[in-house]
Order: sequence, then structure tokens, then C-alpha cells
Amino acid sequence: MTDDLHPLHGLHPSRQARYLFAHLLHRGGSLRLGPLLRGVGMDERTFAGAVADLADRYWIRIVWRKAALAAPADEPLPLTAIDRLTTTRFGRKKYRSTWPPD
Repeated sequence: MTDDLHPLHGLHPSRQARYLFAHLLHRGGSLRLGPLLRGVGMDERTFAGAVADLADRYWIRIVWRKAALAAPADEPLPLTAIDRLTTTRFGRKKYRSTWPPD
């Protein structure tokens, strides 16, 4: 697949995704879900969209709870199945180089 055919080519992460990543970065790069949700103050739907946006770009890694990994694969995991979110080296590099002017 060439770069110009990639669905994320040329698009920036959403404002909520950048805010979430900045909060993660400011707090050391790894946070459990409870403190992260309290810190960013987003509703669950917006938070889930931002997490999906960042995870699709490989900017963050989702660490699942062990009990959630035992669930059947055909069911979507709930938000409470996330143990913590961590930034990736790629995400930290791309965050500095792709900050769009708003």
C-alpha cells in the first residue's frame, strides 16, 4: 500500500485526540483509566473516539486487563476493560512533528 492510498495520509488527529495525548505525555506517558478520565474531563463517547484515533495511528498502546483478554473475541470489549494507556516512541516523535496550527 502506498502512502497516498493510506486512509490516514495527510489527516491530523482530532483535537480531542491531541488533547488526550498531551495529557498522557504531561503525566509521564502512562496512566490508568480512572485518573486519565478524571484528568481530561471528556465524556465516554468522545474519549473512546480519541483513543481509537490514537491507537489507529500507533501513537498509544492499550493495556487490557487480564480478565478482559479471556472474553470471547467476537464481543467488543467495554471501556472498563482497559487497564492503562501508554504512549509509544512513534507517537511521541509524531506528536512533536505533526502538531497542526488551529
